[in-house]
Amino acid sequence: MADVIKQLLLEKLINNLSGHIKGAWVNIGGVQTAYPIYNTIVSGMTVRKYIYITETQAVGKQLLGAALLDVDGNILADQPLTVIKNDKGFLIAFEFILRLEASAGGV
Repeated sequence: MADVIKQLLLEKLINNLSGHIKGAWVNIGGVQTAYPIYNTIVSGMTVRKYIYITETQAVGKQLLGAALLDVDGNILADQPLTVIKNDKGFLIAFEFILRLEASAGGV
């Protein structure tokens, strides 16, 4: 049986997924702080979004969580953290793997 889902549809879906994420919040000591998306990597059916906290930001403070946001500020994904930030850079990663199933059949 031929594949129902074509590669073009998969590429469009993964790029659409990536395009909805416009920014991030990081909970630093109970305060939501806005951060830009530092980097995006799209590879096959995987999208990785990175948030970077520099060496000089939030030193000695507790990172309690991070969230990815759409253009309207809606939370699209979040993850808890329990890290005391030191004087090194800190990279937060979100990974999304798109999996689809489809079937075709007659009536």
